[in-house]
Amino acid sequence: MKDKKIPIFPHRNNETVKNIISASRRTDLPAFHGRDFLAAVRSGFVDVPNPFSGKNYRVSLAPADVAAIVFWSRNYEPFFPILDKIREKYQDRFVFHFTITGYENEAKQILEPRVPDTKKSIQTLQRLAEKYGSEKIFWRFDPIIFSNLTPPKERLRKFSALCAEISGFVNRCYFSFIDLYKKVERRLERYQEALKLDNPKKSGLYEFSDQLQKIARQHQLPLFSCCEEKIVENTGITQGHCVDAPYLSKLFPSINFSQKVKPTRKDCGCYSSRDIGQYDTCQYDCLYCYANK
Repeated sequence: MKDKKIPIFPHRNNETVKNIISASRRTDLPAFHGRDFLAAVRSGFVDVPNPFSGKNYRVSLAPADVAAIVFWSRNYEPFFPILDKIREKYQDRFVFHFTITGYENEAKQILEPRVPDTKKSIQTLQRLAEKYGSEKIFWRFDPIIFSNLTPPKERLRKFSALCAEISGFVNRCYFSFIDLYKKVERRLERYQEALKLDNPKKSGLYEFSDQLQKIARQHQLPLFSCCEEKIVENTGITQGHCVDAPYLSKLFPSINFSQKVKPTRKDCGCYSSRDIGQYDTCQYDCLYCYANK
């Protein structure tokens, strides 16, 4: 498959605002676009198409303009050489969201067939924590999908098993349930004979979330919900800020972070950031993905 590129244009950059850089909610930049990201870092900026208007907006990547970089990925292994080249430039002002769902066998083949297997992902996560510190690593158990292949009991067993292996290498865990966008529903229809979704009542979601919380506490792992306001209201689980300026301020106290909350979708608790990714450029093509058509 031909690589889809993050657009980079050779213009001079005039931005001076210090931003949190999100890299990226819209694609798996560390897994597939590391070389393009490195080129942008060396240029000092990146031009990114607005997902609604299509017009480019420019984001400075000059160290003086970057408060910190929030990376998101399912596979950081290809990105280690890039991080080695840029870590001094940004003085290690990085944090890492690492998605590990633990789907297996037929469920994995349907939902995320190209994603590295769980054992390899855990090894990569451990290596990342050893290089940058567990305080900078956020595990995402996301999305949670209930089906004939992945019933709630299976998801709880898998979460417990993953906690046992991961909790010592991460600072926190974020979770959320699948969002059934129209494009996601259309993809799921292709597998309706093999994968039959189960949509439990809200009370069932609350009970499941309570069980997640109990397991996380057993492993002394802080648990946060992502875009699940009703879960927060009915369980007491803490609302997640996946881009968390107050936490970044503790990690990097010399930086003056903006404390403005700027949601990216319903129930989102993220603080203001600039995303430098592009939709429809992730090659994992997970069945439940909102970022690919």
